[in-house]
Amino acid sequence: MRYGFKVLNWIVDCALAWFTPSWRRKGCEARAALTRYYNFNRPHLTDERREQIQNQLTKLKEALLFWRKDEAIKATEDIKMLGECLKGFKRSAVVEVVESFFVIMVIFLGIRTYYAQPFRIPTGSMQPTLNGITIQKLADDEPIPSAATRCWQAITLGSSYSNIVANSPKRIIDLRTERYCLLFTRTRIFFNDGSQETVPCASGAVAEYLRDTGKLGRTIMPGETIVRARFDAGDMVVVNRMAYHFRRPERGETFVFDTRGINTEIPASMPDQSRASFYIKRLCGVPGDSISITTPHLIVNGQPASEATINRVASCQEPYNSTGYNALNRLRDADIYYQAFMTEGNTISLRHTPQNPNASEYLALGDNTVNSKDSRYWGPVHQFNVLGPAFLTLWPFSSHWGSIE
Repeated sequence: MRYGFKVLNWIVDCALAWFTPSWRRKGCEARAALTRYYNFNRPHLTDERREQIQNQLTKLKEALLFWRKDEAIKATEDIKMLGECLKGFKRSAVVEVVESFFVIMVIFLGIRTYYAQPFRIPTGSMQPTLNGITIQKLADDEPIPSAATRCWQAITLGSSYSNIVANSPKRIIDLRTERYCLLFTRTRIFFNDGSQETVPCASGAVAEYLRDTGKLGRTIMPGETIVRARFDAGDMVVVNRMAYHFRRPERGETFVFDTRGINTEIPASMPDQSRASFYIKRLCGVPGDSISITTPHLIVNGQPASEATINRVASCQEPYNSTGYNALNRLRDADIYYQAFMTEGNTISLRHTPQNPNASEYLALGDNTVNSKDSRYWGPVHQFNVLGPAFLTLWPFSSHWGSIE
């Protein structure tokens, strides 16, 4: 009977926490505070004080267990009076906040390290499955939304606006991508007069915008617009770091891997995808596969890939690109052809090493193959690089929000 009351008490406290009467909530808080004090200070308490605290805890516990309101209120008041006599019983708000912060950080870091980790998509290599940061050019006469609208768009869609105007003659001399707040990407624009500006986007997309608007390679005059655009944040995805401890990676899923041992500088024409610590791509080949590309199809073990997520890229239908999968062409990609891993007409075999699983190889391709720095250029991803499958788009709250295919 007593055990049944304990179970019922726990269920009520958890399921009806928002509707718990104030007397019961205050009683639970008082019991937790006195229990914490007793556990930390027991070696330094006298026998008489220990017995007094235990008696008070027992009274309050019995009253809460059997929902005896009057007894619980009296026991709670008795604990408050006892607390006045106990040195160190009252904890400052600052100590409580700091302690809570560290507990939250430990839990967060544990989850991040061993189970689920968030990643930001900075580039468009996986579009339209996942969005990188995109730039929407605004005309000079197009108004920028009000502060309230911008705030709402920032929270829900991750949108932000930049309106940078030259205040003196200047010329752009460099663009540098940098990370801030752990998950966000921005580009710092350097000018020949020593000034600089920042925009919330990867440098490759910023360079393309500046080329299209004719701002690169010439002097920008005072009063001339340098950047006037809306920046939509790249998707924030969550990666299951535990999944591959219990199953093998599967062809066709979206996965994340680190870039240890991968020459991400190839090709140099995609600077916005260089020097990243982590990549997210489509897993298009598993250990033991023989793979080639016959545009627009990915050929796996002599047959077109059967996975739906790969076939939708090869179908060349909107919203996917119209060329499907492309191998590297000797003439078109002459600068990197001899370093390339997948070229026209060749078949590659992914190594399968049961005796050393960490050396097994996977093929990683972007869904946006016309603008994706992937295994076609720098080769396979080894098992020791693989983190896990991306299973959820956490933010922003766009059409991509939810599970990832």
